[in-house]
Amino acid sequence: MERLRFAPDAAFIPRGDLLDGVTVAPLTARPGSGSPVQAAIFRLAANGRLRRHPATLPQILAVLEGSGRVSGSDGEFQPIGPGEAVFWLAGEEHETETDTGLTALILEADGLQPWRIGS
Repeated sequence: MERLRFAPDAAFIPRGDLLDGVTVAPLTARPGSGSPVQAAIFRLAANGRLRRHPATLPQILAVLEGSGRVSGSDGEFQPIGPGEAVFWLAGEEHETETDTGLTALILEADGLQPWRIGS
């Protein structure tokens, strides 16, 4: 067994212009480095934002704490909160924002599919 930390003090502030008020605590290595899945905890501070961009791979964002808004290819924001998740296809433009703060698990992988009743 190997223990992993994703507490706020284990996170880093990523470089890039797509992220405002965001820290990331990786749980897996990036795809292409031997890991078929990328998983990380993203924390968005109050007024934080993951700016509109295309998903590199199929992606699931699952909200663990807090609330915010997400949009997909249509650009229309929808509310999201704890216990809810969204799925974006590879190449799909999407965005996430919050007024009060949000913590989410983000998973990315080739062939990733959301679970559906009857799956």
